[in-house]
Amino acid sequence: MNSFLHIQMDYLLLLQNFREWSGGIFDSFFTHITMGGEYEFGILFTALIYWIINKNYGIFMIWNLFLGLLTNQFLKVTACIYRPWILDSRIHPVKIAMQKAGGYSFPSGHTAIATGTMGALAKKGWKDKKWLAIFLIVMTLLVAFSRNYLGVHTPQDVIVSLFIGAGFIFLTGKIINWTQQGKKRDLIVWGVVMLLCAILIIYTELKNYPIDYVNNTILVDPMKMKYESFPKGGFIAGAFTGLLIEKRFINFEIPKTILAKIIFYLIGGSILLYLIHMSGAVVVKNLNNYSSWGRFTSCFIVSLFLTAIYPAIIKWFYLIKNRFYNDN
Repeated sequence: MNSFLHIQMDYLLLLQNFREWSGGIFDSFFTHITMGGEYEFGILFTALIYWIINKNYGIFMIWNLFLGLLTNQFLKVTACIYRPWILDSRIHPVKIAMQKAGGYSFPSGHTAIATGTMGALAKKGWKDKKWLAIFLIVMTLLVAFSRNYLGVHTPQDVIVSLFIGAGFIFLTGKIINWTQQGKKRDLIVWGVVMLLCAILIIYTELKNYPIDYVNNTILVDPMKMKYESFPKGGFIAGAFTGLLIEKRFINFEIPKTILAKIIFYLIGGSILLYLIHMSGAVVVKNLNNYSSWGRFTSCFIVSLFLTAIYPAIIKWFYLIKNRFYNDN
């Protein structure tokens, strides 16, 4: 074990000793905090902002969330760094946290999602609501710390994710501005993102992975990493396809009244949750043996619903409503 990794393991052991000494008093708190970096929260939170709060802020979050996922997956399958408890048998993570801590460790996907959503919103809202921006930054850092506290990521996993997320927050604003200055620039961006999605899937399919066993059990199954690239590619492709469709053909406006906002979000959020948890099973079943492409398709549908389908429903509702009142 090199000295840098040794220092990180000592830090995780320090947190582990604190957990044991305190009787796990903060385990439940950080188990809930870490949910701020899960897919369901990231997508539902982004939908809340995009659909009913501030469309431009939501677009910024979508860019950061899905580009962060793309970069995260590229790095995971490239570095192939094992989880802390594999690197050091002294590390004993909180058991419930291990349920969603499969595959390789570097970099932290939870931290990437938290930074791409809460961190991105903090950047957009800094001038208008600084107190809220500070709260979102603190929450992002707490999600990152929770991954160390729970024992499922090393410090380098979360620090690199934070830096990548911060870099995207700075970069995407400039790309969005550039895109808006030309009629066909959105097509160029869409094409580049689709190409990157294709490269991710091809790269993870063709790459050689380390195959290590402990007690005749493989540590990380390469097929699992290949399998994970398809849904992430689907999420990203669907999100940017939806943004392109929304900009060129829909151009919805967020609901004006508080009641309308609540109703639209409850309906849309419920459908979104259903799609996240159920569409995969339906699509994979119908595609039989093509389960990888089934996962890609189901995740494509989820992010397309987020970025284009539900915004179209919101717009069509108001068009029908206005036409009805005008006719009467």
